[in-house]
Amino acid sequence: MEECSLKKRDQIIREITKMSNRMRKKVLEMALAAGSDSSHFGGGLSIIEITATLYGKIMRIKRDNPKWIERDRFILSKGHGCLGYYTALSEIGYISEDDLLLFEKTGGYLFGHPVMKRDKGIEFSNGSLGMGLSLGNGVALAGKKRNINYNVYVLLGDGECNEGSVWEAAMSAAHYQLNNLIGIVDKNNFQQNGSNVEIM
Repeated sequence: MEECSLKKRDQIIREITKMSNRMRKKVLEMALAAGSDSSHFGGGLSIIEITATLYGKIMRIKRDNPKWIERDRFILSKGHGCLGYYTALSEIGYISEDDLLLFEKTGGYLFGHPVMKRDKGIEFSNGSLGMGLSLGNGVALAGKKRNINYNVYVLLGDGECNEGSVWEAAMSAAHYQLNNLIGIVDKNNFQQNGSNVEIM
């Protein structure tokens, strides 16, 4: 029994690794296509394994129905990391590879920070750092109040954890016992103006 579960675990790791590698290639292609229109390249790459794992194995979603009422919700609090988000949505078939190449281009809908487009799997608009966990609290609380069984995954940057609003949201989540809310911190040790150890 244990040997079987180890084989399954190894298979899952291989699948996530392959998905992550495809996503990295797509990030490079998107950044190249965006050219001088810019992209937060590092922040997008640093979340690849996280989004690949969530969308590849953990989150409850329906590939043929992005608006399924019981789907798990994902909030990218560090909105500038959207390259790693969009490529995950492409992997599950919500966003086409042609649309990825319109990142930051006229006529496209993939911007430097996510703008809500639920039919493409983009759950929420965001941009201002430190707000994602508060939004996640509201979404998680709404699920409980409406008796809808879903989890809310919020991906934060380690730099944005300097924001007081993050800690207020964490206290609020504990107060309301939001066991359907999962916060994940992308600890890449950098923020906009330098390393986390140099900046408060």
